[in-house]
Amino acid sequence: MSRPEALRVLILEDDASLSAIVQAVLEERGHEVGVVGSLAAARERLAAVDFDVALLDLQLPDGSGLDILKEITRDGPSIEAIVLTGHADLRTAVEAMKLGAYDYLSKPSDTDELVLLVERAAEKGRLRRENTALRHRLQRLEPVRGLVTEDPVMKRVLLTLDRAAPSDLPILIQGETGTGKELLARAVHHKSPRAAFPFIPINCAALPENIVESELFGYEKGAFTGAVDRKIGLVEVASRGVLFLDEVGELSPALQSKLLRVLETKEFFRVGGTREVRADIRVVSATNRDLLEEIEAGRFREDLYYRLNGVTLSIPPLRERRGDIPLLARFFLDRSGGGRMLARDAIEALRRYSWPGNVRELEMVVQRAALLCPHPTLEAEDLPLETRPRSGSRASRTDLSLAEMEKQYVLAVLERHGGHRGKTAEALGVDPKTLFNKLRSWGQQSPDSGTTA
Repeated sequence: MSRPEALRVLILEDDASLSAIVQAVLEERGHEVGVVGSLAAARERLAAVDFDVALLDLQLPDGSGLDILKEITRDGPSIEAIVLTGHADLRTAVEAMKLGAYDYLSKPSDTDELVLLVERAAEKGRLRRENTALRHRLQRLEPVRGLVTEDPVMKRVLLTLDRAAPSDLPILIQGETGTGKELLARAVHHKSPRAAFPFIPINCAALPENIVESELFGYEKGAFTGAVDRKIGLVEVASRGVLFLDEVGELSPALQSKLLRVLETKEFFRVGGTREVRADIRVVSATNRDLLEEIEAGRFREDLYYRLNGVTLSIPPLRERRGDIPLLARFFLDRSGGGRMLARDAIEALRRYSWPGNVRELEMVVQRAALLCPHPTLEAEDLPLETRPRSGSRASRTDLSLAEMEKQYVLAVLERHGGHRGKTAEALGVDPKTLFNKLRSWGQQSPDSGTTA
């Protein structure tokens, strides 16, 4: 029989001879076993070690194994439990199963049967976690959009991505704001063996420095004022999946050091914690900074740079691949629906524009024009761009920043859907929480004061 993946198994049993037999059989199969004989000792071990399966005796000196079963299933099962009892009590078995036990065995039981049950319970736990991760991915993952190109440089980038994605090498994506760094990161995840597990993005520049560490690594109860419960960090949430660190160049030196340790050892401490936590993650990072210049200036660790830079994907700005502009414009226009067309002068206007916001700005321009234009063909005059020569000191342009353009577009889509935030988020292709945060930042109504999402 082939050896299964090594498991961590807790045996809660006050019969020392039975515990020794079960422990020996499990360890012979290559599993790591912890043995305790009381509820108090079990709680102590469970707080210190992440077990896969727990074998729980019901009759213990200080209570019932059902008490532990209730505790480990209270917030959703993180450990599969098998209940053992020397009393063939059907009512107790039914109660244990209702509380979330994987199965129920009467003592004495055949050790081979027990070991098989342990391994099946662990497999159920793995499947549950994988399905949870898949469900999480299906809920959060946007389609990999905008990865259409005729540009030779961009095609080489995508070819490198295809070759690197199936490996487990860290990937560093470089490019200006709006070039599509997160789209490439999601494509890496989608094409990798980790695709069934979470893709967890974190924008290192968007979070205040004093909370980045707790967001990344989580914290223990009582670690600081307000830490009323343990919080699992994003590194831990991303275990077996991909952690995407956007704007990684914004990390403080202290966090750079801690991130380096995670990459080297796959282990870290929660804030306020004393027990190392393991996380099997692949890191994809992105930056719009020149990290070599940051290293020279002493703002970025050279050793971390080489840990992140297993493979580099450098995205050229849109102004350097103008041949893609009509292709991308049509792609975004088709996705907006309505069967609209682009006039020749509109295409030329898009080609001439400098695109400081890159592909993100192009998408916003096209979708906003498609929404607000009253006729089926978009003309140059429908595009809020600086498309004509300057006359004197005045620019013939629409004086809108990219942020303001985004705001107007989002509010227009919200109005088109009658204020329904759920339908608006779906039409925009964003998470409803992202939409809510944007509306709140613009001073729009709170979730309790308007239409439901």
